[in-house]
Amino acid sequence: MNYEKHLLCRPVKAFSILIFCASCFAACGGDLPDVPDEQSFSKEKLETLGTLLRNELLDQHGFLPDLPPYDTSVYWYVQTLYDQATRTIHLDKHSPTNDRWNQQRQWQVFVIKDDAAKLAFTLPGGDFFITTAMLRSFKKDYELYALLSFEAKLMSDGHLMKELVRRYNSLTINGLIESKGEQSALTAEELAQVLPSIAYDAETVETIDEAGVDNTCGTSILDPMGLLPFLDAPENQEAKWLLTRPSYTGRANELPGMVDDFCNNSQQGGENYRRFVLNQLD
Repeated sequence: MNYEKHLLCRPVKAFSILIFCASCFAACGGDLPDVPDEQSFSKEKLETLGTLLRNELLDQHGFLPDLPPYDTSVYWYVQTLYDQATRTIHLDKHSPTNDRWNQQRQWQVFVIKDDAAKLAFTLPGGDFFITTAMLRSFKKDYELYALLSFEAKLMSDGHLMKELVRRYNSLTINGLIESKGEQSALTAEELAQVLPSIAYDAETVETIDEAGVDNTCGTSILDPMGLLPFLDAPENQEAKWLLTRPSYTGRANELPGMVDDFCNNSQQGGENYRRFVLNQLD
């Protein structure tokens, strides 16, 4: 009889414990952190994160001089193309009025003085970094323009933040933003060191290719196939940019098929790239 009573009491005790735990959880619920996903970071937060990373990168690398008496042609020309490639993205007219990019904050170009590593990347918030080695690997305007479109869409379409959240979790990144780098689990210095080497899978690269081609068609008269010369060159197969943005099967054949019927862009650019960029780097 006692044994039977003991069995009958088991579910009652278990149920009581469950109710107790649920009550504790509800009571403490207000203290639990709000964990955002990669889509919920506001444009303002992305700009704050980008500023933190930019400041760290400026300390970590040497840069091509961009002030007189030095020749500033490279900066002027790359910045001009970048402004054109990102104008529609930066204006952001399709987003809610309370969550758009700050129009007073220019998306700046920075040229890292590195003739070995072929690398380019965009920070959250729009600033663009490229090495002198990467600039030397192009010969015409449309090649650089395609890269600018690709990297701008990588950031603006959320792929960069998705990868950062996957690696560090959104709570950690949000903590860095909210603390502005002070007393956070992840420091801006650590993230700035890692960000240039972040790699994407081939499926993501294909998605960005399509978005980049579409952006080039919509913002210029340049041939949207500007990535092809870089992809085809044997000397670029071990380039850091290509290793972190790996090609998918048949990439060279797939790119032309991504061009919409309305896009008749065909110009590759004249001598401006050589005049304003290559000649200044020689």
